[in-house]
Amino acid sequence: MRNRSTGDFPEWVIWGVVLVWGANYVVGKWGMAGFDPLSFTVLRFVGASPILLLLLYALEKNIRVELKDCWSLALIGLVGVTVYQTLFMAAVKYATATNASLMLAVSPVFTAIFAWLAGQERLGSQGRRGSALSIVGVVFVLLFGTNKIALGWEVLRGDLIALLSSCIWGLYPVLAKRMLSKYSALKTITFSSLFGTVFLLLVGLKGVTELSWSTIPLSAWGSVLFSTLLVTAYGLVVWYYAISRIGVNRVMAYMYAVPAVAVITAAMILKERIHLLQIVGAVIIFGGIRLIRKDKISMIED
Repeated sequence: MRNRSTGDFPEWVIWGVVLVWGANYVVGKWGMAGFDPLSFTVLRFVGASPILLLLLYALEKNIRVELKDCWSLALIGLVGVTVYQTLFMAAVKYATATNASLMLAVSPVFTAIFAWLAGQERLGSQGRRGSALSIVGVVFVLLFGTNKIALGWEVLRGDLIALLSSCIWGLYPVLAKRMLSKYSALKTITFSSLFGTVFLLLVGLKGVTELSWSTIPLSAWGSVLFSTLLVTAYGLVVWYYAISRIGVNRVMAYMYAVPAVAVITAAMILKERIHLLQIVGAVIIFGGIRLIRKDKISMIED
């Protein structure tokens, strides 16, 4: 076993991803005004995958992977792109921004469970306390603002979809870890995205061809562009490069900050009011992340 620290990785880069992903709960709703979740995801990755491939060639000059690894990369793409990204957009469409962000914030808990089952790593006692503290903060963000948990099937459906997407998102980095130890984060994300895009086209191309292009608002196209360039090309590459450098549990801990960013973004853009206890919740979340970052996480070697 060995320990890793964040000392050799710029923390502000990860926080940049957190800001982009937090804002995506609001920006994504603009996209849902013009597209269904599957069609939006198809267009997003049809645009993002070539960008990732060009970026990979420009930076590494080597776009080859071993044939035997294609199965693993295809599985990562199926789970992390085709299934998760479509479920995420469905959660954005049907759940409130607050509820959807809360459900996704639970993903580090799923990651810790999957990483433990896979024999990859375990949180120490301080990390477990930080996780518990962050969950308390997430509950504050959800429950103590002006947007209470709404009742009814429409909202419940969105929350359940969001919870399922959180579970898938927690599994994704565990599946990707072996490939990240063999290939760069950029190469792993690029090829898994390419495979995921193929699966998306198989199930979603018909829906895209049936879209009424003239009725799609400009804001929805802006949402696609934001999601393609920032959420995907920037966010995913940085996220999994960080996982390959400092460990899956420590990086996933930053997911706890996304709900706070989502609430603040919704207040700024959608003019939602922020309750004082939501701010308290955000402070608690950051405190929990700090504890997890200080924890000595056991990395179990192959």
